[in-house]
Amino acid sequence: MGQYSISTIVKLPFDRALRETHRALTEEEFVVITEIDLQAELAKKLGHQIRPYSILGVWVPSWEYQALQQEPDIALLMPSHVCLWDNGNGTCTLATADLKHLCHTEDNSLLAESARAVNARLRAVVASVQFTGMAETSQPSPHAEHSETDTTAVGQARQDKAGS
Repeated sequence: MGQYSISTIVKLPFDRALRETHRALTEEEFVVITEIDLQAELAKKLGHQIRPYSILGVWVPSWEYQALQQEPDIALLMPSHVCLWDNGNGTCTLATADLKHLCHTEDNSLLAESARAVNARLRAVVASVQFTGMAETSQPSPHAEHSETDTTAVGQARQDKAGS
């Protein structure tokens, strides 16, 4: 994945990974305000078949409200997106934008604080879903060395969240 994302390989089938992503988002107080089944939409609109792929639009309403009070055009970056796609080998990729690269908020401490808090929770979501997949299999992942998150990220993200 690129340098602008938080991503990991999840060792779960797509439908289960999607359920676990919804669970982890709820635990981190995110609300899913839109869900796009990209596979179904592309088949319907263009007749193209792709692997299972979902895009979730998520937000924490109180933080979004606070951010809008500071910077009305921050809505251009709302909601946050969480993407999940099937890799075709029993694993999925879970990815979201790394907000530290999207929000240059050094001159606005309240907005910077909100961005850090949302980013920490998104990291916790990715780590939680990855950990669920790791806990359900005893075989090492062939992609483990490429994963940008690991189980220690769950603790770090929760620590970041507690500090915000």
